[in-house]
This record gives sequence, C-alpha cells and structure tokens, in this order.
Amino acid sequence: MLLAVVAVFTGRLLQVQALDTGQLAELALAERLVTVTEPAVRGTITDRHGDVLAESVERFNATADPSLFTGPTEEARNLLTPQEAAAQLSPLLGVPEAELVGLLTPRTTAAGRPVQWTYLAKGLTPEQWRAVKALRIPGVFAEPDEERTYPAGTTAGNLVGYVGGDGTALAGLELAQDGALTGTDGTLLYERGARGQRIPLGESSNTPAVDGQDVRLTLDADVQFFAQGAARAQAEATEADWVSVVVMTKDGQVLALAESGAIDPADPGATPEPERHNRSLEDVFEPGSTGKLITAAAAIEQGLATPETRLTVPDRLQLPGRAGSVRDSHPHEPQKLTFAGVLAESSNVGTIEVGQQLTPQQRYDYLKAFGIGERQLGLPGETRGILAPPQDWDGRTQYNVLFGQGYAVNALQAAQVYATIANGGVRVPPHIVAGTTSPDGTYTPATPPAATRVVSERTAQQVTSMLEGVVTSDGTGLNAAVPGFRVAGKTGTAQDLPASRASGEPQYTSSFIGMAPADDPQLVVAVIVQHPQTSHYGGTVAAPVFSDVMGYALGKQGVAPSGAPAQLPPLTWQ
Repeated sequence: MLLAVVAVFTGRLLQVQALDTGQLAELALAERLVTVTEPAVRGTITDRHGDVLAESVERFNATADPSLFTGPTEEARNLLTPQEAAAQLSPLLGVPEAELVGLLTPRTTAAGRPVQWTYLAKGLTPEQWRAVKALRIPGVFAEPDEERTYPAGTTAGNLVGYVGGDGTALAGLELAQDGALTGTDGTLLYERGARGQRIPLGESSNTPAVDGQDVRLTLDADVQFFAQGAARAQAEATEADWVSVVVMTKDGQVLALAESGAIDPADPGATPEPERHNRSLEDVFEPGSTGKLITAAAAIEQGLATPETRLTVPDRLQLPGRAGSVRDSHPHEPQKLTFAGVLAESSNVGTIEVGQQLTPQQRYDYLKAFGIGERQLGLPGETRGILAPPQDWDGRTQYNVLFGQGYAVNALQAAQVYATIANGGVRVPPHIVAGTTSPDGTYTPATPPAATRVVSERTAQQVTSMLEGVVTSDGTGLNAAVPGFRVAGKTGTAQDLPASRASGEPQYTSSFIGMAPADDPQLVVAVIVQHPQTSHYGGTVAAPVFSDVMGYALGKQGVAPSGAPAQLPPLTWQ
C-alpha cells in the first residue's frame, strides 16, 4: 500500500514537472501579468490667436496597498502603521486623519484575500504628489490622471461646453469635436509579484498612447469677452429675458457668439439650467424688420425695383381675401418714399407694395438661399429655425414673410444673412473651427465651406447703400453709428406672444444687425434683445450695443476707418 501511494505521487510529480510544464507556466504567467491603461491626453481648444479656452492638465490619484500597513516586521522594518502613515499624509492630501486610518487598515475581501489597492485622494497636482512621494511611505503609490480646466472661465463657456467627471464630453464644442479631441489610450503590460510590485526583468510590453488633436477656433476671446459684457449689461439695463450678440466676418468666420447668461464650464452645475444653453443657436424668434433685407435683395435682383423706385406709402394696407390688414409701427399720412426710404423708415406697408410682386415660390427660394431653415455650425442643440414650404402658407403668411414674420431664426442665422450682402452677395456658411493640430505639431486647416452666390455684386452694393440710409438722421438706426466708420444695418422689432393670457400684453424681440465699414464691409454684428421691458424698439435697445461691440471689434481686427463719404440714394421724392 505504501509503495502504491508513493507511485501515485511520483507519477503526479512527473506530470507536473516534466509533462505539463508549458501549460502550467502559461497559467502562472497569466496570473502574474497585469495590464494598465495609459490614458491619452485630451486635446486643447484655443481661440484664433492660440489663447487657451479648454485644456487638460496633469493630475495624480494617490493609492495605497493596505496589506503593507502592518507596522515594522522582521522582513520589513520600514513599514508604518495606519495611524503613523495617516498623520503624515493627512495635511498633504487634505483628507481627515480618521478617514485615512480606515482606508489604510489591513483587511480582507469577502473571499478572504487581503485588500491590496484603494484610493486615498484624487486630483492631486504634480506639486502635491511630489510632496507625498518625498515622505517615502511604503505602500503609497500614484495613478496618473488628468483634469479638464477652462482658463478663460465663463468666456465662451456656453459655446465651448464641458466634460463630465469621468472625462466624457457632454456639451458644446467639447461634444461636437470629441472625435478630434479624444486620443487613443495606450497599454502597459508587465509581471507583478505577490505583493503587487513590478518584477524588474519580467515579461513586459508597452503600446504608447496617442494624444488627442488640438482644435483651433475662429473665435476671438477678447471680442467674445467684450460682447458677453455688453450683452449682460444690456440685459440688466432693459430687464430683458436675454441678450445675444454675434460677431462674424463677411466670409463666415465666427468671432464671437455671446449672450447675457454665461456658464462656467469648470462648474456647470452652479449655473441655473436655463442659462446652460447657447441661446444664439438654440432659441428661435421672428426676425421682424431685419428680415426686410431679403425682400429688398430679391426684388432688386429680379428687376422689380431699385433703391430709387418711387412709392406712395399709407400707414395701413388691406390684404386680399380674409388675410386682414398690415400696418406700419405708427400712424402717418401717405408718404412719398423711395424703396430706400421704405427700408430706412422700416415700413411694413411699403415693403409689401414691392415684395408682393415676387411669387410665393420666389419668396421661399430667397429665404432658403440666404440660409434660413438650415443648421449652421452643427453644434449640439442647434436649431434649424422654422420655415414652412410655400404650399403650407396661409393667405397672410405669404405677406408676413416679406417683412420678417411667419418664419423663425436663431441669432447666427440672422447674422449670416447680412454677412452674405457684406460679402458681395456670396453666402459662405458660418463656421467656427479654423483647424486642428496633431500631437506631432502638424496644423491642418479645416476644409472651407462651399460658397454660393445668392445675388449679384451689384445688387449687394445697392442693398448696402439702402442699409446705410437706416443709420442716418432720417433712419431708425441712428444709435448704431460708429465714429469714423460708415455703417449699414437694419433695426428689427417683432411682436411675440404675451407672457401670459392674463396680461394680454404682447412681448417683443428687438434687434439691430449691420455691417461695417459700409464702403468695404469686413465685419457683421447682430444684437438680439428678447422681451425688453424699458422699450421694445430695436433702434433704442439693440442699436447702442451694436455700436459699442462693432467699434471694439473693428479696432481689435485692425480695420481702417472709412474713406470717402457715402453717396446714398434719396429716401423721399416730390
């Protein structure tokens, strides 16, 4: 019996040590191998000048192996007790001593194995970790990490967006450009010993991480900051629900997309929910009289009128059928106005007298050609606006669209209509990404959006001269004047629904949109004031903000003042 038992054990020993060595070695190696993810660094977002709006900075998470905090032993006399280690670590980690003692106390899992890993603190700066490392406490380790920071604070916060605590993109450009900003994580494979230590000459391999690309915007952080301040101040002064300011070049580069309510991307939860949105892209409104530019451009392009076309304009016009009537903003005797004068006086009646010569299909086609009903930047939450096809228009809508009602736009859409005229009748869709920089430093410009001619250069010049008449002593936009520069623009006042059925009082969307210098347009600024309480006229509440922002932006961009004085078409006739 004894010989039989010895024979069984001998056979098993031969199997383990001679026959199955390869398989068992592989199993042992698999138990010793550990794979660690090396996270890629998220790319930086900058403005057009390289000023940082969002970046990831190096951070460390302090971890520990509680099984090593037993106090001195014969094998390792430098081991500390949980109480000794906690007393040294607490001031550096900012964690209460009692909490650290609990984390460092040796314990076992439900399966009876010793716990060999736990977090002590997260998000340590490099300086903090160096101080912890200098303590040379056995069993305390570092885990590389990163933190997303926003050095510009609330400047462009609604546009830049933010990421979650785990680095997941949640809003704005952070989400829209996530594919470019996010890199590819690397991996580190190595052998570790029984206590988790890396075996120096053991099996190892490394796949380096590929960092994300940096994204450069067309945005100018200084112009954005100034525009946000102007919007915030005017919202307070007029008791408006919100104010939006858009600044862009004639070829579609967005320099500022500002609003009165701003979010701090570093702490989005601290901002009330309604202000976390980008109203310049997400909220819609009827453009009102600023939309008359499209009617003027279409009528001139189709040969139906010129700036000098003479009209006799009453203060009210009865529409065909049951469409009701349209009136001007104030009662007046019949006026002898040119088409340029109609635009300067912002006459609804005069605009219809000319615009009704366009077919409903032509009216719709020109609205679409100017970008109405289309998303511009493709950012999260951006609206297309509201534009029904002409077959769905009722008897009144076909006339309302001629003076900026019956359809809805966002602030950027409203601005890019004027940018098309400023660009000589060629529409370049708005864009905000200038290009990307790869981890090796190679800069790749973004693909330019396709340009489309909407009206002729001659028509654009005539419309511009008509818009200049608005910013004169006889026009509604006198407050939009910028010293030293010729300005062309248009006021807008669109009636909105009452705040409540009980009040019955209408609310208004007030605006001014224009370009400068009118003799060689370079910049377009749109100011939208939603539901102001002090006055509802765009020339009163929006035009002064336009003047301030446009003046600053022209100086910041180094645009030279206007040269020759304007040669404007007559506004009246005898």
